[in-house]
Amino acid sequence: MDQHTFLQPTIPYLEAFAEIEPERRLELLSRAMTPDAEIWGPKCVFAGYSEISQKIQDFHKNWPGCRLVITSGPNTFQNAARFGCAIVGTDGTILASGQSVVELGEDGRYQRVIPFWEELPPLPANWPEHLAPKRGDISAA
Repeated sequence: MDQHTFLQPTIPYLEAFAEIEPERRLELLSRAMTPDAEIWGPKCVFAGYSEISQKIQDFHKNWPGCRLVITSGPNTFQNAARFGCAIVGTDGTILASGQSVVELGEDGRYQRVIPFWEELPPLPANWPEHLAPKRGDISAA
């Protein structure tokens, strides 16, 4: 699938994350996501419009005045894509950044979102050398 296919539901998805009013947020989620869509979190899965809307309400409590934005175009593979994403403050300062993997449903809306907010850890010290680049050759991949 092309970039446009992934960007189309991204706009109402990001607008839903910015929306304070629950009814409007649910309408935006219905444009962006399938009814059984999921956002995976580190400790739980938010499934369906109601749970996702509650997650967004909690986002506003935890990050008052902040917005969720994308920071890159999508890197696509079949019906999945990876985006750079960030949480920005009212002045536009990036407060947290990461990447999200999204999977589209058959109708072109988001089916699943898996956000990753932490940096990748280094290889363990005991990792087999023949399965890794030479020490010092690892670039920011």
